[in-house]
Amino acid sequence: MTCAIDINHVFFRYPDFRLEDINLQLHVGEQKALVGLNGSGKTTLFKLILGLLQPDSGEIFVFDTKITRENLWEMRQNVGFLFQNPDDQLFAPTVWEDVAFGPRNLGLSEEEIAERVEWALDRVGMSKFVDRPVNQMSHGQAKRVALAGLIAMRPGILILDEPFTGLDFKMVTTMIEIIQKLRQDGISILFTTHNRFFIENWSDSVAVIKDGRIIYDGPTKEALKQKEVIDNIGDWNQLKEQICSYRTEMI
Repeated sequence: MTCAIDINHVFFRYPDFRLEDINLQLHVGEQKALVGLNGSGKTTLFKLILGLLQPDSGEIFVFDTKITRENLWEMRQNVGFLFQNPDDQLFAPTVWEDVAFGPRNLGLSEEEIAERVEWALDRVGMSKFVDRPVNQMSHGQAKRVALAGLIAMRPGILILDEPFTGLDFKMVTTMIEIIQKLRQDGISILFTTHNRFFIENWSDSVAVIKDGRIIYDGPTKEALKQKEVIDNIGDWNQLKEQICSYRTEMI
């Protein structure tokens, strides 16, 4: 099966943290959850995939092409990254201008840019907000506009950092529907979450990172049978027992 992302024996070292022998694959059309406790190395791994950091050793391929300094711009057009906080991503005066920024930097004609903006905003249900200032939207609206800015670039891969954080139930449902449609368009998806519900119901496979190492990468159903995996995902039943126990002690 062809890989959208193929990470082979990647090592990377900070002064106080390191990723060791990372091997991970995201197949074309797959939806994979990358999970781990805070500080486990998820953000560092994302930066390596996006070319913001260079591995000390090992290789990263995007659609069978190795990421190098020379082809970094081309590779980034294939990988869209959605920040956990959309305020870190939106910067143009209006919704239309923000979504148009990426396509315009591709050197497209104004006609093609307009078509892409219209398509992307329609895909995320934000067509009526084209003239809205980006700083006058709710968190959920801003997240959808940030996503529109990514898909207007027509990437083959989306990396979503905690895509459901800060959203109410209705907006979570809306985001799931949007992303499922994008997947039907053929986009491969790698996302992070601390919520077991999304892992169990929304991923084909799970990669678990702990202290800079991948300790599991495989089917979701198998992942949820393993204690070591559960301990690094966070189990709702365990958390509920801890909360109830704490409340009892406080009475």
